Amino acid sequence: MGEKTMKALVYHGPHQFSLDDMPVPQIQEPGDVILRVTLATPCTSDIHILEGHIPFVKWPITLGHEFCGEIVELGSAVEGFKVGDRVTCLPGAFCNECEMCKSGYSSFCTHGGCYGNFLHLPGALAEYIRIPFALQTMKHIPEGLVEEDVLLAGDMLGTAWFGITNAEVKKGDSIAVFGVGPVGMCACILAKKVFEAKTVIAVDLAQYRLDAVMNAGVADYIINSGEEDPVKKIREITGRKGVNAVVETAGVQSTMTAAARSLGIGGILSTISLFSKPLELPLDLMPNRNLQLKTGIQQCEGVDTIIELIKEGKIDTRFMQTHRSPLNDIIHALDIFGGNKDGCIKYLITPYER
Repeated sequence: MGEKTMKALVYHGPHQFSLDDMPVPQIQEPGDVILRVTLATPCTSDIHILEGHIPFVKWPITLGHEFCGEIVELGSAVEGFKVGDRVTCLPGAFCNECEMCKSGYSSFCTHGGCYGNFLHLPGALAEYIRIPFALQTMKHIPEGLVEEDVLLAGDMLGTAWFGITNAEVKKGDSIAVFGVGPVGMCACILAKKVFEAKTVIAVDLAQYRLDAVMNAGVADYIINSGEEDPVKKIREITGRKGVNAVVETAGVQSTMTAAARSLGIGGILSTISLFSKPLELPLDLMPNRNLQLKTGIQQCEGVDTIIELIKEGKIDTRFMQTHRSPLNDIIHALDIFGGNKDGCIKYLITPYER
């Protein structure tokens, strides 16, 4: 690579961010790979960082952890890949050797972390990115697929997989998804198309999101919680029983309370939210109905299966990819995506145009 500097979205503190010139990353360890980012997309958690809602993120740092790329350089220990290969990546790096990794908690790896977030790994809203522990965290894009097909495999679908499996969704179940932003939409896709839930109910305040999941055939019912009581409607849909499971993605008091009150006896509330402040749980309800609450951060399980299901045509997230522009326009893209403007669901970022 001849370039010495590159463009990157750098977070300088709450509400302070810019497209800056940064050094092109270099190989530091034998297991490293350098990618040219070919497609990326900001995550809602990037917006939370920019707004100062995730205070443990240290700045300055390049953001972004949903991306695909082309290999331009490999460390000496990287086998099975070559320069020019197209890959998609997990949202973070992990070593597979530390106590956390061996305990099954790779997201808390002592030596890794989430790109643009934990442990100060620079992210992918940039022209290039260094991938530590590449053999564990980098996946070939299968023949016949393109970046758009697998872009959301690592985070949006991976996080939704965590939420659905935590909720123990099985064939024939009824499930409600509270909050159908990108990860909630992916939860609907998986519940309907992969885990074969009989009834999928999508709940949100934004009608365009509800229309999107209905038109994509991944929701059986939609409820605009700004227009009707979601608990009452869910009870009506389920013959007063309530749903078997809820996946909650919004992380606010109203959705957590309504989600718990929508469950039937023995139901599971699986929340995959990152909370910016403490919430109250309706514990007056939960023990008396044998309800369970499950929380957490995905451990990148299921991603290999997800990629295979994409290849087979069982998972398709293309309907979510509503906007696209080059890295040059990232500040505008964040305004549209972060502000829920112009019907934006996912905003794709293509390489910088010089």
